[in-house]
Amino acid sequence: MTVLTSLPKIMVGASLKLARMPLDVARNALGSSDPRAELAVEERERAARLREEAEAREAQAEKRRREREAEAKRTEAKKKEKAKKSAARAKRAATKAEKTAQLQKLEAKEESLEAKAEAAASERQAKRVEQAAAVAKEQRKDGKGA
Repeated sequence: MTVLTSLPKIMVGASLKLARMPLDVARNALGSSDPRAELAVEERERAARLREEAEAREAQAEKRRREREAEAKRTEAKKKEKAKKSAARAKRAATKAEKTAQLQKLEAKEESLEAKAEAAASERQAKRVEQAAAVAKEQRKDGKGA
């Protein structure tokens, strides 16, 4: 046991002996020394010591239990914080993936619009070339036939 837990026991034991000393001196002076009474006193003292030791052990056990509970709470809080951070990280990753997908979709749409615009421009150019060819053909017909 530690010095701090044994100190109260020593003080209680010493104070009991000091309190009983005048009675013991008076009884011994009168010559009434009953061995059974002495044994009973010793047994009471022993019982008191054992009771104090049991109380001290119980207090230590309670202290250790409280410490374990506090450690368990701290561990649980750390786990919750870690899970919270992990969930936030996953949410950020999902948001980033969603934004990336939206960006890719917009880029694909932009490319599609550009391709449609090029196709429309090519079609207009083809019509102009066709019209120019038709006009040239008509002029050749008019020029040969006149």
